Amino acid sequence: MLVSHVLVPPAITAILESPTNRVQAFLAAGHVCSVMGTWEYEPLVERYRVPIVVTGFEPLDVLEGIRRTVLQLERGEAQLENAYTRAVNRAGNLPAQQMLADVFEVTDRGWRGIGVIPNSGWRLRDVYRDFDAETRFAVQNIHTEESALCHSGEVLRGLLKPNQCPAFGKECTPRTPLGATMVSSEGACAAYYQYGRFAQSEDGAVL
Repeated sequence: MLVSHVLVPPAITAILESPTNRVQAFLAAGHVCSVMGTWEYEPLVERYRVPIVVTGFEPLDVLEGIRRTVLQLERGEAQLENAYTRAVNRAGNLPAQQMLADVFEVTDRGWRGIGVIPNSGWRLRDVYRDFDAETRFAVQNIHTEESALCHSGEVLRGLLKPNQCPAFGKECTPRTPLGATMVSSEGACAAYYQYGRFAQSEDGAVL
């Protein structure tokens, strides 16, 4: 097993504590919260005064999450809202969480476009180390080189829109992705490429 699991709250913390951060709110992934619950987000909302809305992945789920987020921002509020109650509750799936705790332990994890975030991932515990591909095949020190053309880190921190990256739609497409936000079909760059690259502003310029 080559484990690359990540933990969301430490990543949100890293983004919010960046001095150049422009992210004002978060949609929390419903499939993650169905296992982990929503309780981990409560300290983030309280500490950073940022809205977090849990959503599913159906189009109406995403729109409802955006609607709730915008309403909070317009009212100057910062709350944790669960817009995916048919699958998510505060506590989450406790047996699944116990199983994860038995198998994995927290470790530092490298995030494409951002760098290493402390305590933001999982690795197999020592008792399962015989199944760990990093140990068995000595691949734990592999260094991945990020493309110099890619600005996915700035996109993730809200500093750039995807189409403001010089490589967007040119060197970087869903077929030839350079960064995490284009690799993932859920990424901002992939979404812009599929649905937003032909949008135009009032003066006719392509957005």
